[in-house]
Amino acid sequence: MVSGEARVIFLGGPTASGKSDVAIEIAMEFPFIEIVNADSVQLYKYMDIGSAKVGHFERSIVPHHLIDVAEIDDPWDVKRYEEEALKVVDAIQQRGNIPLVVGGSGFYMFALESGVPGPIGKDEKLREKLYSMDTERLYEWLNEVDPERAREISKRDKKRIVRALELYMLTGEKPSKFKWQGTRSGWRVLKVAVTRERKELKDRITKRVYEMVERGWLEEVRYLVERCGKTRVLTDTLGYRELLMVLDGALTIEEAVREIIKQTYKYAKRQIGWFKGKGYEFFKLEEEKEKLFERIRGWLDDKADRR
Repeated sequence: MVSGEARVIFLGGPTASGKSDVAIEIAMEFPFIEIVNADSVQLYKYMDIGSAKVGHFERSIVPHHLIDVAEIDDPWDVKRYEEEALKVVDAIQQRGNIPLVVGGSGFYMFALESGVPGPIGKDEKLREKLYSMDTERLYEWLNEVDPERAREISKRDKKRIVRALELYMLTGEKPSKFKWQGTRSGWRVLKVAVTRERKELKDRITKRVYEMVERGWLEEVRYLVERCGKTRVLTDTLGYRELLMVLDGALTIEEAVREIIKQTYKYAKRQIGWFKGKGYEFFKLEEEKEKLFERIRGWLDDKADRR
């Protein structure tokens, strides 16, 4: 391994692909690697089952950072994640180790790699007003003012739709104007991603959703509502919002499960597209796991091409 460089590994991929497990294997193979969470839901305390959060045992074996660091009634935005993740990455590098940033929240990972472009303003009153509006109408509005940004966001992703419109209203500029830069100066990064065959991925998503419900996901949602109310984090998060509808009597648990599986698979396909568009090298699990390890080993030994 070459010392004296600010090296960072990014490990992405769709939900249910096995990122967390392979990240632990990587960190055990290379003991100087520490894992940095880049899943926007695993940041929050008590959102354990629905986020497929890494267990305490696994965290005791391999260093994990930025898990259980936020309260659901005090939501983080991408800028807050960038600021906190930079502190963690710097601390890891100061110890002479290498951060392995793991997640499916590509926007957060991109923010850490490139930096959030400015000016990025914030207006809580405006944001609350936008959140009170219908998601479909908000998306139509965004498509009118900035079709380019609208194409990059799911019609159901109210959080990012609101953020784009907030930026537009605060600056008078199209959100797509604020371009992200390349990799941070002084950083050398390796961007890899894991995936599965589409049918296998869909089967894994289906199995995992049923297992989460059996483990008490609905009870977890009920506890969070009793603790903090229906916060924006819950109403915006896939799976949690559908189970909130079960508690409200708007859906049966069977209907909610079917909807969660459907929307999770759609989300997984968008994740794959995102990481491919950002230059990640993909490796299929289990067939290409050894190739992934070889790629990392070669990069650490400075044998791979500089990127």
